[in-house]
Amino acid sequence: MRRSRAKIRWKQPLLTLATLTLLLAFDGSGILRVGLGCAVLHECGHALAYRLLWRRWPEIEVSPFGLCLRLRGLPMPNLQELLLAAAGPAVNLLACAAVLAFMRATAYTYGGYWFACCNLLVGASNLLPLPGLDGAHIAACLLHFGRK
Repeated sequence: MRRSRAKIRWKQPLLTLATLTLLLAFDGSGILRVGLGCAVLHECGHALAYRLLWRRWPEIEVSPFGLCLRLRGLPMPNLQELLLAAAGPAVNLLACAAVLAFMRATAYTYGGYWFACCNLLVGASNLLPLPGLDGAHIAACLLHFGRK
């Protein structure tokens, strides 16, 4: 049985790594590390949904502007597109809720608040119906379902 792996494509790798190194080096508060972790968690949600829907790992593009799944030319029905688009924000919002529930049961920490708030921000902002964001894909799919 052959194991499939996610393919990672680097766009401008030197610029990407240099930018990331500089930003992390001067991140005294640690919020950039938390934000980067939340963004990676978001894309992992999309990648896992892709894996479940198509039974293979997607190609992931890493650039100075972030991570994204490469889906050009991939035919997909509206339900699959809806599930794929909703997976990223859903993971962020679930992570936020889980951390808040855990902190309520144990103890509140600033790190936990940073992580919960950052996940809430990443998840909610990606739900905005703006071109290029998950919310635009979700809105288009819901509009298509409404026409049927």
